[in-house]
Amino acid sequence: MRIPVQSPAHDGSAVYDAPRYYEIAFSFRDIPFECGVMEEAMKRYASGPIKTVLEIGCGNSPHMLELAKRGYHYTGLDLNPAMLAFARNKAKAAGIDAAFLEADMCDFALETPVDFAFVLLGSIYATTNEALHGHFQSVAKAVRPGGLYFLEWVVDFDPLCGSGESWEQSEDGITVNATVLHTHVNRVDQLMEERVTLDVDDHGTRHCIEGRTLKRAIYPQEFLLLIDKHPEWRFLGWWDEWSFDRPIDGSEPTGRLFTLLERV
Repeated sequence: MRIPVQSPAHDGSAVYDAPRYYEIAFSFRDIPFECGVMEEAMKRYASGPIKTVLEIGCGNSPHMLELAKRGYHYTGLDLNPAMLAFARNKAKAAGIDAAFLEADMCDFALETPVDFAFVLLGSIYATTNEALHGHFQSVAKAVRPGGLYFLEWVVDFDPLCGSGESWEQSEDGITVNATVLHTHVNRVDQLMEERVTLDVDDHGTRHCIEGRTLKRAIYPQEFLLLIDKHPEWRFLGWWDEWSFDRPIDGSEPTGRLFTLLERV
C-alpha cells in the first residue's frame, strides 16, 4: 500500500485511513492468547452457548481470523470506512462469513443480538456523560441476556494523561515506529487528547502520519456508578495483565487490565 506523505491531522482519521500501517504498528499483540482469555471468560461467566461475537471499534479486526477458526461468527463495528473496507477484504480473502457495521459506538443497533461483545485497547471514544450512557445502552441492546461484555483498558486505574509509549514493528519490508501520547484537554470534563503518530518506512518511501482523537477518562469508582445506572448490566470484576489469576484489588499498579460485565 502506498499513500502520499501526510501532514499531521487534528482528528484520528489520518491514522485510521492507513489500516495496513496501523495493523503493522499494533502487531505486537498475541492474538491466540487474547482470544483464549476471552474464551475463558465465556466458559466461566456466560449463560448459554457463545456462538456470535461483536467487536466494538474493530478497526482492522485483528482477532477476527482467530475467532473464526474457533467457530465464532464475527461482527465488527467501526466508524471508519477505510478500516471496515480493510477488514472486509481480509475476511473475503480468508473465506470467512463475517459481518461489518459502519456506526457510532454510542448510538447503534443490531438486527439480532450477539452472545459476546468486546472492545480492546481502550477504544471507547465517548467525550460526554450522555455519550457514555448511550454506549452502554446500545451495547445492552446488542447483547442477549446471559451474554458478556469484555472491556480492555477502558477503566483508568492509573491516569493516562502525561503518559506516552513508543515502539517499532516490521512486516513485509515495512517498518513502523509508533508513538501514543495522552495530554489533558479539559480536566473538569476529564477529556484528553490521544495522539497517535506512525513514522513509516515502506520499502524506502517514508511517511509521517499523525492522528489526534478526544477521549474521556473513566475512573474505577465512576465506572461502577455508571454501571449502577444501567440495570441491564452486572459488574463481574476486573483483572490485570489478561489473567484471571490477577484480580485487581487496588494494591498494585495495573498493566493491560480487562473488565467484565454480564448482560442480565
